[in-house]
Amino acid sequence: MRAEDGGDVVRVYVKPLTIPWETRETGFAAPTATERQMVRRMHYTTLIAKYADQYDVPFDLAEAVVQIESNFRPTVKGNAGEIGLMQVKPATARLMGYKGPDYGLYDPETNIRYGMKYLAGAHDLGGGKICGTILKYNAGHAAKRMNPTSKRYCQRVEAVLEDNKDDVIEKTFAFDFPPKGYAVLAPLVF
Repeated sequence: MRAEDGGDVVRVYVKPLTIPWETRETGFAAPTATERQMVRRMHYTTLIAKYADQYDVPFDLAEAVVQIESNFRPTVKGNAGEIGLMQVKPATARLMGYKGPDYGLYDPETNIRYGMKYLAGAHDLGGGKICGTILKYNAGHAAKRMNPTSKRYCQRVEAVLEDNKDDVIEKTFAFDFPPKGYAVLAPLVF
């Protein structure tokens, strides 16, 4: 149905990206760090949900791991060579079946896919328990004892899970929509 015939017009906004997998909120004038994190979080929720469901990992746990590992920033690189949203090491990704170059792990979907596959293995090996899962994700699938680093990580995950328990992603921000840097591509008519 066309708009002229009484249909609804929907505007589509698209943000230009600096590189294909990078999604910075430049131009998205979120005034606080919390709101900037929420913008990034909203951007990756669908991917996290897709792969959490595919690999049978609880969504809340998967999202908490992404939040702790990278704060929803896809371009983060760790001190031990971990890459991207889930801080996946290239060698670990290869164990999970990844065949691309190391820099390919900066792609959010690739990173979440292989990171979630590894997290699913940790979840199974950890007996479905939060701290067991985190031990196996952080220290390796063969880890048997909770070391101090993994214990702190588990406490952080539990805190994030508690904080996010009543979260609604569709929050109202203190800035206008559409933000600067977005453009209307074409009206869609339903």
